[in-house]
Amino acid sequence: MKVFIKVFFILFVFAVNGAKATEVSWYQQQVENTVVSQAMLDVSAKLLREHKDIEIHKKFAIPAFHKQAGELETAPQSFCRTCHTPLPHQKELRTRTFNNMHVRYIACETCHIDNANANLTYRWFDMEKQQVITPSADLLRIGSEMDNEIQRPTSPKIAPLLNNERLFLVKDDAFAKKIAAQWKAANETEKVALHAKIHAPLNWQKTENTHQGTPCQDCHNDKKSILDLSELGATSKQVQAISTHIIPRYLAHYKNDQQRMTIREMLH
Repeated sequence: MKVFIKVFFILFVFAVNGAKATEVSWYQQQVENTVVSQAMLDVSAKLLREHKDIEIHKKFAIPAFHKQAGELETAPQSFCRTCHTPLPHQKELRTRTFNNMHVRYIACETCHIDNANANLTYRWFDMEKQQVITPSADLLRIGSEMDNEIQRPTSPKIAPLLNNERLFLVKDDAFAKKIAAQWKAANETEKVALHAKIHAPLNWQKTENTHQGTPCQDCHNDKKSILDLSELGATSKQVQAISTHIIPRYLAHYKNDQQRMTIREMLH
């Protein structure tokens, strides 16, 4: 009887481990099921052709508000960091500083995976420990008592979950390692196709005119926000401050980065 129980237990452990090994994330499923169109290839070719490596300056006469106390690197485990810099937003001069400020406490996938494609929820997720953590008002960088000289932890971040499970990749995932190896071995043509495929789950890749991320107003909105700020630990004052923040309202006046507006126009 003891031998039977021991054999049964071993088989059970193998079965569980096998099930875990065969689990495939939502992101991996999306990538593997993607049929790359010519339009997607054209967008990827253009982006890779126009890509320029940048050097992030660390010392300014007047410190940039998005460079708070602490290390610049905030998400070393993120799959996006395989290629993208710690401050990934570069092109849009009007918004890039604001967007880069969010990197410290918002996961890339929160803005760049369209929640219309899946029934997503958003929670504080510890990137190092790979687990959801208890929400707290202290994790939100807003409030009159905020002190930028006090370093905010680089983790956790607000991240999207599907069925309460992580749907995005981290560098240690087997699929992430596979993509990194393919990219390293690829020629220019192969990189265009791979770039299109791995960005297919994101909400900006389909055409060149598609928005490159979730619009500010999808979160900074006092009517309907994709984030349940109370569930994320925000106090009533923090909910009000985030929902009605003046900067997203200001940016909403602009249709593109080339547009210029007078103060009178912004007041209407």
